Amino acid sequence: MAQEKCQIDEVTISVIWNKLMNITREVGERVVHGAQSYVMANARDLGPVLLDKNGHIVCQVEYLPCHCLVAEIPTKAILDKFGALDKGDMVLGNDGHILQSGHLPDWTFLVPVYYENELVFYYHFRGHMADSGGAYSGSYFPQAYDCISEGINIPPIKIIEKGKIDEKAREIIFDNIRTSAGVWSDCMVIYGSIQRAQEDIRALIGKYGLDTVKTCCDEMMIRGEQAMRSEISQIPDGEYTGECAVDSDGTIMDRPVWIRVKLTVKGDEMTFDFSDSMDQVDFVNSPLGNTYCFTYFPIFYATDPDLPHNHGALIPIHIIAPEGKVVNPTRPHTYGACGCSTATEITDAVTQALAKATEKAQGVSSRHYSVDVTGRVPIKDPRTGQDIEYFAAPFLEEGGSGAVKGHDGWDGMCGTVLTGVVLRGSVEVCELIMPFYWEWMNLAKDKEGPGEFNGARGSTASRWCTAMEGARTILMAGDASGTFFPPAGAGGAPYAPTGDLYLKRAGRTEKEFFPTMSMSPMYPGDILYTECMGAGGWGNPLNRDPEKIKIDVRDELISVERARNVYGVVIDPKSLTDNPEDVAVDYKATEELRRKLKSDPRYRHPDLVRDDVRDGKISVKEARDKYGVVMKEDDGRWVIDYKETEKLRPS
Repeated sequence: MAQEKCQIDEVTISVIWNKLMNITREVGERVVHGAQSYVMANARDLGPVLLDKNGHIVCQVEYLPCHCLVAEIPTKAILDKFGALDKGDMVLGNDGHILQSGHLPDWTFLVPVYYENELVFYYHFRGHMADSGGAYSGSYFPQAYDCISEGINIPPIKIIEKGKIDEKAREIIFDNIRTSAGVWSDCMVIYGSIQRAQEDIRALIGKYGLDTVKTCCDEMMIRGEQAMRSEISQIPDGEYTGECAVDSDGTIMDRPVWIRVKLTVKGDEMTFDFSDSMDQVDFVNSPLGNTYCFTYFPIFYATDPDLPHNHGALIPIHIIAPEGKVVNPTRPHTYGACGCSTATEITDAVTQALAKATEKAQGVSSRHYSVDVTGRVPIKDPRTGQDIEYFAAPFLEEGGSGAVKGHDGWDGMCGTVLTGVVLRGSVEVCELIMPFYWEWMNLAKDKEGPGEFNGARGSTASRWCTAMEGARTILMAGDASGTFFPPAGAGGAPYAPTGDLYLKRAGRTEKEFFPTMSMSPMYPGDILYTECMGAGGWGNPLNRDPEKIKIDVRDELISVERARNVYGVVIDPKSLTDNPEDVAVDYKATEELRRKLKSDPRYRHPDLVRDDVRDGKISVKEARDKYGVVMKEDDGRWVIDYKETEKLRPS
């Protein structure tokens, strides 16, 4: 990039840059307030990005990384097809094999921004639509056998050309989706919001001049690249690895899907190579753009927060994701879970590699249970008299945020890949739009990620199906993971507990296990139980402040047994009265117990035990008998069986 000194003063650069950021922010806010889609309006599952006329990211703001950091790849696919877009054009598409963006419910929109007769910018917008066709309302189908059965695959198409709607294209698309009036309304809200942003940008250019605005954008690109190169140059040259697995792909339920990455740092550039990941499977495949963005954003977690998140900052980062791998699938393989489940594992693998390279890469591992419910209930809304035929919405159960050095994770927050941006819709809204009643929803006891600084606690909930007889209601755990592969700790912290999903059928007393990536019909009176795991902790839990453990025991968030077994904190039995405020720590016994536990081999980090098994330093039997780590062979190497290990290790 150009190295000449910028001739524009710092104040002007700051004003123009922040104005463009705010205009972009307002694009998203207008859509949030105007959208019909539950997940856009309530969960903020969307993202606008401003790009230059070459399709390079100028600026993005506080929306989901999967919608923002991906922008350059689908934009390139669109411009390769159409060339420069004309005034009044809007291209839409959702085909993940052409746009290489995300799953089918996430529709991509691209609109040009002209000043007089000159193309200056593009607005890329991606949002989660209420329906995209396919077998089920909401377009989630964990057991789909190809991408066509997942939903309608829309190639990039000019749905609006020079300000005129292509009615034939509109008819073809919207005759193949449910709740089409609401989805079309959302398309128009997006188009209108960008139209308003165009006016604001033209006003900005009119005030400062086109050359000045362009120069400011170019300068911020240069600064983004310089800042990222400076950050990378502080990392020692070398190779670093990370790995993580999705529970399954929904087709072969007992086969984990492994994401593996090798990070190579050389000078002021870094390369992430996913060549050792598994070959493409079903449902959890990640289109190339999805893989890129979930590689990028952990890097921003590990670098200066003031670093511009633009094209310049991405230039020193290289990604290798061979075609035909789970991180770059080919048509017609499915990819419905890519934005949550696989995204989490890509993020974790990248974070593990970064954490081996630099202390700035903090442990932020988490999981979630986004259990989707879908169905057809032809009824009338008693309040409005309108027909309600379909419903589709997620039960968003989050494990909260992971801990970082010096700070505990935040309970109830959305997980790592959602970056604190996505919001859980209120119980009242959920009960309004889907046939379920919440019996309870609590923070889960003994489900936190242990550490010197604890990861967030998990959550637990019980929901009754209130569907009418004859109504079709389907439950899908297709955006859920963590039942068999829990969030990792950092800085020496062990793994967080695993989670579980259960169903209890009406009239029965026993609960049945409900695997992630599976589907099941729900009938009136059936109950779904979720026990979501917490997020990863940081540091040795035997170094955690005993007073913090005392408070958690008092509040019934950690049991007396877990306080002793995991944290080495002895609660004075005389203090366990009917009054929770009486809870007290036996400090002398705690000091003695901690000294003893720190030499106990069962407290050795499971990853270190796994590596010793792989290197032939210890046997599988010794790993189990001495260290309490159960190993099994999978995908050609020894891996940890976390469920069985939980039974043997202190908990």
